[in-house]
Amino acid sequence: MSFVGGTVVSVVVDPERLVAGIIDDRGEVLVRDRVGTPSRDVWRSLEQLVGRVLAARPDDVAPPTAVGVSCAGPIDQAAGSVTPALVPAWSAFPLRDHLHGLTGLPVHLDSIAGAIATGERWVGEAVDVPSFFLMVLDRSIESACVVDGRRLWGAHGNAGSLAHLNVEPGGAICSCGASGCLNAYASRSALEAEMNRPMRRATPSIIDRTGIMVGRAIASAAAVFDVGTFFLAGAVVDTFGDPFLETVHREVASRSRLSHLAGLRVVELSGFNQPLVSAAAVAIRAE
Repeated sequence: MSFVGGTVVSVVVDPERLVAGIIDDRGEVLVRDRVGTPSRDVWRSLEQLVGRVLAARPDDVAPPTAVGVSCAGPIDQAAGSVTPALVPAWSAFPLRDHLHGLTGLPVHLDSIAGAIATGERWVGEAVDVPSFFLMVLDRSIESACVVDGRRLWGAHGNAGSLAHLNVEPGGAICSCGASGCLNAYASRSALEAEMNRPMRRATPSIIDRTGIMVGRAIASAAAVFDVGTFFLAGAVVDTFGDPFLETVHREVASRSRLSHLAGLRVVELSGFNQPLVSAAAVAIRAE
């Protein structure tokens, strides 16, 4: 890994908000600003946001040397483009080129989960964990995998994404059009659409079913990738709490019978890096 000195511009794009800031190489947020993600003209809003952040840099703060970006997936790392599932205004949007044109700086792009995984390896709970999966259960499901200290990328930068892993053959129709995807059972958007009410009003049966589906996904991914630690974060985990986590652990235990998976750990992230710090890590710890 090569480290970028000084400061970086940090940009976060998720379905609900756009966030930008200036972060130093210790992970300290020096400047920050945010706006809600509009239904249209997303780039215009982001362009204005980044411009405000750059203009707000204090004179005693070193100019940024790079831009780190985390964006809801899927992404195309090679092309530098993004197609966030819940941001319909963007389809194969060339985000890296636009940010480079705006700032004149090198731009490093990753998915939300990939950025958080990198942030946790930098200043979080994965500093001493060489191989792990990280899952963010929120409006959509984002996940990333690190093996022997290296982020798995895949052909487009989405390796380790479990959102569309089949966990219930012939099950509920997912937003992607397939049936039985994890996203259809464990994302906040799918759960609230099914219940027609906020997640905090979920019934015990819904919480239990969500835990079962997440447990199935973890057990399958652990067997495929031979990874012994799974970190969980996001609004679904925070809202459903201990009953959900207990079901996840029970389901994982019942499905992970291979001897090398005997020590499989499922851990709720307690610190959960600020999104800006995670996005900054994409540039500061660029591989």
